[in-house]
Amino acid sequence: MPSNERDKVVFTQPKTVEEREAVAAKCCAALRMSMPLLVDTIDDRVGHSYSGMPDRLYLIDKQGFVAYKGGRGPFGFKPGELEQALVMHMLDQEKKPPQVGSAALLNNAAAWARLPERESPAKDAELPAWARALSHAMPRSAAAMLELDFAHRVKSPLDPKLRAKVRWTAAHHNRSPFGEAIAVMDLRRANASEDEIERLTSGNSDESDLTLTFARKLTREAYKVTDEEFSRLKQIHGDANVVALVQLLAYSNYQDRLMHSLGLNSAEYAYSPLEVRFKKPWVGGGPVPTRALPKATLDVDRAPDARLSDFEWTKFDFKYLQAKVESQRGRQPRIAVPTFESVRRHLPPTFPKGRELKIIWSLVCLGYQPELATAWTLCTRTFGEESNQDHVFQELLFWVVTREQQCFY
Repeated sequence: MPSNERDKVVFTQPKTVEEREAVAAKCCAALRMSMPLLVDTIDDRVGHSYSGMPDRLYLIDKQGFVAYKGGRGPFGFKPGELEQALVMHMLDQEKKPPQVGSAALLNNAAAWARLPERESPAKDAELPAWARALSHAMPRSAAAMLELDFAHRVKSPLDPKLRAKVRWTAAHHNRSPFGEAIAVMDLRRANASEDEIERLTSGNSDESDLTLTFARKLTREAYKVTDEEFSRLKQIHGDANVVALVQLLAYSNYQDRLMHSLGLNSAEYAYSPLEVRFKKPWVGGGPVPTRALPKATLDVDRAPDARLSDFEWTKFDFKYLQAKVESQRGRQPRIAVPTFESVRRHLPPTFPKGRELKIIWSLVCLGYQPELATAWTLCTRTFGEESNQDHVFQELLFWVVTREQQCFY
């Protein structure tokens, strides 16, 4: 812009992180900045996520949530609004005690009464808080999740100490006190010493090796895991255990997000693994509440030319996405994919007769870790049946999640 040229602020557009950091350093020096200046990644990931171009003010609360979002600069850049939001937020926190849990929890007996009939145990044990929260809306999904939880915490082929450390690493990067407490509980069950636990939770674990680095990357930026890293993991653990490791991290991230969204993300909700088996196919239990499908929010007849203007939705067109998918199909898998014939015996009785399973990740999981894979598939299928979601709404959610993870699958 002419004003930039007049002030001699003229730089070639940076193409590397180093070039961008050099420009930022000159900015700090010229303006004599006294506050930290953070530099975005070269793909502008943070800038796009927060729509911060050219500038924007945010207030993030202690739980990591957005408490205030200003308008886009320059016209929406209003420090006075931020100051008022900060003061009001602090006053609000003083008046209200911290809320522990936002989900309605049934008492233990009522929750068990909602769940399907059991094969074992006969006596009602103490259910975890998340199961008491879900048993009203999705009783069969909650039952399937209880079996999946036990499979990962007790029956997984991974070394008990290793899986607890991996679980803690994921929880730590998800800012999940609940997940961290679960992991420490499992470490103690695996006879880990207090010194081992202290080293892990203080960030000084001896296992600062590839496995925990992989756990961190798969949790925060899975798209950055390299073929070389995965190959080294296979050399350390073997193919079957690497698949179990990936499944554990998938479950860990899923549970952390569940507890965050239910408002149950607290160490006080940690629990010992509960061994329970339910009758299959499902028998008994409470009925699923009637679902009300979302109403249309766009009057197509009155607004036929309405278009999405959100950058994240319009950045990639269909042809670009198709090209990415084709590129992915052409990649050599990091692990050998089992044949359908080799996994046929692990398929659940409900799998349609005469149909061939062609989903690659299903073949991999069933081929290497059939028990963990079967428990996971039972959860997803049961949820699909119970949730009765609007299909378009469901696919929109799927797009948001996969786009955020840069997963073109």
